[in-house]
Amino acid sequence: MNDNQRQIGPSGSPDAASWFVRLQRHPDDRDVQSEFETWLAADPAHRDDWALVSGAWERIGDLKDDPQVMAAREALKADLAAERRRPHMRWAAGIAATVLAAGSMLGYGSWRQTQDQNAAPAAVVAAAPQALAVYRTPIGGQQVVTLQDGSKVTLSTDTEVRLTDWNKQRSLTLVRGEAYFEVAKNPDKPFVVSAEGRTVTALGTAFDVRVDPGEWSVSLLEGKVRVAGAHASVDMEPGQHLVQTGSAPWTLEARNLADLTSWREGSLVFENRPLASIVQEMNRYSTRKVRIADARLASTPLSGRFRTGDMAGFVATLEAYGMVKAGHTSANLIDLYPPAGE
Repeated sequence: MNDNQRQIGPSGSPDAASWFVRLQRHPDDRDVQSEFETWLAADPAHRDDWALVSGAWERIGDLKDDPQVMAAREALKADLAAERRRPHMRWAAGIAATVLAAGSMLGYGSWRQTQDQNAAPAAVVAAAPQALAVYRTPIGGQQVVTLQDGSKVTLSTDTEVRLTDWNKQRSLTLVRGEAYFEVAKNPDKPFVVSAEGRTVTALGTAFDVRVDPGEWSVSLLEGKVRVAGAHASVDMEPGQHLVQTGSAPWTLEARNLADLTSWREGSLVFENRPLASIVQEMNRYSTRKVRIADARLASTPLSGRFRTGDMAGFVATLEAYGMVKAGHTSANLIDLYPPAGE
């Protein structure tokens, strides 16, 4: 058996549990330590996974006298001593089982993360108070997360949501991007989303929260929510859209929220919006960006529906209507100019 062979997790790459085992088995091996540090630095998600596994194991130490934890540890020791086949994977499974058992005993839940129909099956994440369950999407990505109580969170492009508490209340934090929340009713446990220092509290409802540089907004589709900040609070009604830009006062208005949340169906709807604003929104969903080279063109109003991430189709439509002339500056940049003769 080769103890130093590369361990592969469910995604095809080394996982945090496998690294935990390797480091436990080879605490003085500098090569193993170096490989681990390289893996840890390769992706911010690796640090979150490592915090979950190592932190949970440390907390299990606080339960060392619990019979269930003691039994799990003894089983792991027996597996290691027997040098059974694929011991790392056995240990990884044992660690996961023990973490879940400890989470259950401490009153923590587990959360099921689900992708769209074409995505791979999601893993089960055991959350603890000091360890965050983190959900992220890349540029152009979308993901649905189903929480333990049946509530659903749909993450839009380039979005990060962190699960922060599931004890006295159901608490999540929108770090960046946009997310749509469909909340299961539970009068005894409020559902609280924090964003940019504000909170959105609901018992059973559907709402959208978005964070942009210098701006944040809340759109309420169903039920009621209370939005609260350091110096203000407001109860929203269905159909209302709340937004704040910079340090300006909050504004609350009626909006077509079906259009505002059309990104969930893969489209963006605009009504009499300046082309610059439309381009800015389209750019959020694509690594291929569009840039407007003319101020007058940028202010031209436009209405329409476009597919998220389809920059080629978006630009082709503008050209077909004679609105712009496109210049492909690079593989990831398209410049828009006024059409010839203007």
